[in-house]
This record gives sequence, C-alpha cells and structure tokens, in this order.
Amino acid sequence: MDCVSLDTCFSLKFDELRPLIEKAWEITRANFPEEVHFYFPGMIHIETSFYTPTNVFRFPGISVTGAVCKLQCEHCKGLLLRNMLCATTPETLFDTCLRVKEAGGTGCLVTGGSLEDGSVPIKRFIPVIKRIKDELGLHVVVHTGLVNEELAEGLAYAGVDAAMIDVLGSDETIRDVLKLNKTVADYERSLDNLEKYRVPIVPHIVVGIHYGQILGERKAVEIISKHKTKALVVVALMPIADTPMENVSPPSPIDVMRVVLFARFLMPNTPIMLGCARPRGALRSAMDVLALRVGVNGIAYPSEEAYRFARRLGLNVVVHDDCCSLIWRDMAPKV
Repeated sequence: MDCVSLDTCFSLKFDELRPLIEKAWEITRANFPEEVHFYFPGMIHIETSFYTPTNVFRFPGISVTGAVCKLQCEHCKGLLLRNMLCATTPETLFDTCLRVKEAGGTGCLVTGGSLEDGSVPIKRFIPVIKRIKDELGLHVVVHTGLVNEELAEGLAYAGVDAAMIDVLGSDETIRDVLKLNKTVADYERSLDNLEKYRVPIVPHIVVGIHYGQILGERKAVEIISKHKTKALVVVALMPIADTPMENVSPPSPIDVMRVVLFARFLMPNTPIMLGCARPRGALRSAMDVLALRVGVNGIAYPSEEAYRFARRLGLNVVVHDDCCSLIWRDMAPKV
C-alpha cells in the first residue's frame, strides 16, 4: 500500500473503506493460519457460552505498588490497580507467584503504578522475576512504563516473556492526559532500549486516550512498525467512574478498526490483538466484529458475537487461559 492509500484508513467513510478491509483480510490470510486466538487471563471474571473459567489464579495481575500510582493520568487515576493482587516487596512477589503455581496457574502480569517520570518501579524486582522464571517455571509478562537501558538489560537478564509498553504518538496527549514531562521521542527510545537487549516487545496502543479523540494513534503505529515487536495490542479508552474522563465518549468501533487496519498494512507479519481494556456491552461486540473483519489475530475477553462471527468467517477458535501478549508464542507466521 502506498502512503496515499494508507492515509485513507483514517479519512474515508466506513462504506468507502471496503476495498482496504478486503485487502487487510487478504494480507492476514496470506501470512497467518486460518485461526483466531481468544484469551481469558485471570484479571477479570467473564463466562461465555464457549468458555467457563475454573481457576482465578490462572494468570493474575500483580501490582508491585499496590494501589499507589504517582502519575495519576486523567483516564485512570490508578483505579485499574485496585483489583490486582498486591506484592510490594520482592519477597511477597515470589510468595504470590508460588501461590499461583500451587493453584495451577501458568503465569502472571507484573505491573504497578507509574512514578512521576513515567516508569514503573520494576528494577528492584528483576532478581526475583528471574527466580520466578527459573524456579517456578511461570510465564511472566511485565507492564513497563518508560524503559531506560538499565531496565531493558535487567528484563533481558530476567527472561521476561513480554514487555508491554503503552506507546503514545502525541506530545499533546503525553502532556495533557498523562501529565508527564516527556515526548514521543522518549517512547521511541524505550522501544530502542528493549530492542537492543532483545526483550520480547508487545507494545499497546490505547485508542481514544486523548479524551476519546483520535490524535496520536497513527504516529504510534508508525513508530511501532519500525521496531522488532513480537505483537501489537490495540485497546480502547474505557471511561472510568471517579476520573476526569468518566463522562467522555469512548472511541467508536470504526475508529478502533481504523487503527487495526492501518497496523495490518504497516505490520503484515505481526500478530495484532484486541486487548482486554475495551468498553463492555454493545461497543465491545462491535469492536470485536470489525477487528475480526480486518484480520485481527486474537481478542482478549471476546464477546459472544466475536465467537459467532469468527466461526462464520471459517476461523478455527483457539482458547487460552493466559495473557494475550503471549500470542507471539501461540501463533507463528507462515514460513
């Protein structure tokens, strides 16, 4: 696709996008098996007609800062940390992961609130993450925040299975939403650091993070496409009560589809996921269906409509109990 055609991903009306939608589907089918991967980690309890969770410890989220977040972004205010397990010392992190192992879990997400500089304080947990990998054999994926070279080297040493970083493509969003004195270049540098040490990179793009508007999403995809990433996860703003964005309208399903569509053209061989952070109800169902139509490879906590539509498309549905960032291990491009 040439640059002019790619521009239309964000400008054409939905009906006018049909040729691009068909092309994206063809690209996906040429590079990947006829299947879609559905993920149900232990962060949220969801039951469907095709999946019933049996283990709350199958793949939990663990916060190394508890409910504390210094950054206090406009869209979250640290409230997403409330439902996670708490492990604020290396010792408690190991003990928590031991409980996960003994309960039959396969891994965990290690995350936490951000510091004022946009990083997550993971550095002192590096040795214990390596112990968890080596002694317990769990998959460990990490939400990093901004990454300096020292942290990237530590994550490589620990052998994490995925480093998840939200990539912002707008300085305005970084300033006004994250209240962070950083720029887009700092996110590019983080990807550079992770790539230098060959850490498996699974960047996230939050569609509509700028008060529901589409602003830096295209730039974020362009930045990510220039790096050796294992997968891309696209999520969407969820207005959360008691935050400045509680009354903001989330992005439309078509806007989410546009980002997936654009990403497929720039990253034809990279697995693309719809991640767990998406509005519930009819919006989620519509997002799922449109993303499947443009060739998304997987969905976290998929809707019933996603399952039915995937079957209509002739896709084999593969269900997993772990984090969608591990799709790079579950789905390899055709050789």
